[in-house]
Amino acid sequence: MSPRIVWRKRELRDRFYPPSFRGMYDRFSDVIHEYVCAGDLMLDAGCGSGRVFQYAFDAAQRPRRIVGVDMTDEPRGNGNIDAAARADLGALPFRDATFDIAISSHVAEHLTEPERVFRELARVLRPGGRLLILTPNRWHYVTVSSALLPHRFHLAYNRWRGVDAHDIFPTVYRANTAGRLRALYEGAGLCIERLEQFETEPEYLAFSTPTYALGVAWERVVNRFDALRGLRVNLLAVGRKPGA
Repeated sequence: MSPRIVWRKRELRDRFYPPSFRGMYDRFSDVIHEYVCAGDLMLDAGCGSGRVFQYAFDAAQRPRRIVGVDMTDEPRGNGNIDAAARADLGALPFRDATFDIAISSHVAEHLTEPERVFRELARVLRPGGRLLILTPNRWHYVTVSSALLPHRFHLAYNRWRGVDAHDIFPTVYRANTAGRLRALYEGAGLCIERLEQFETEPEYLAFSTPTYALGVAWERVVNRFDALRGLRVNLLAVGRKPGA
């Protein structure tokens, strides 16, 4: 059934959205490219296998080196990075002020001690360095459902829609509201430069046209009215370490 789910997701996105529509990973990639400079030393925190999110740089912008960190051996096959370290994000094996930029995609929702991790990420940034994070909002219908259902259901459902089981981890959502994310940045000594909330295409509902259409209606309503931003699925934050 997995191939059918993947095919429907593509088909339904093409039916309901124009080719210019920027999805979740497109928008995060745009932000990464906005802040990365040629010659930077970059950290991909919780990089995983790279199967879900690929980013690429042209020769004129590419960082000097991209180092991935993860608690598993998955980064061995990650084509985004140049080198990998196996480590807890709360105890990074790097000296203070090592990196110019750090990114983290869909990791914050899994952190049981987010304060410790944010402090470590801030520690290894150079003055003027930035931390870029993409993570889901805990009050979205997908994350609320996720929090109420056992992990074995997540594994079964994601296998059904074609996601590799190695890319599915338990979620705790201890960093997953705009206010909480801001507090974590500030508590680690980082100044928030931008904090965006946006809805994207409803790929979790791509098993049928009616459910996908309902998700599209939700996306258009919550993106249109700023009063509903707290119900949008994605949180995208950029924080800067003072100095330089």
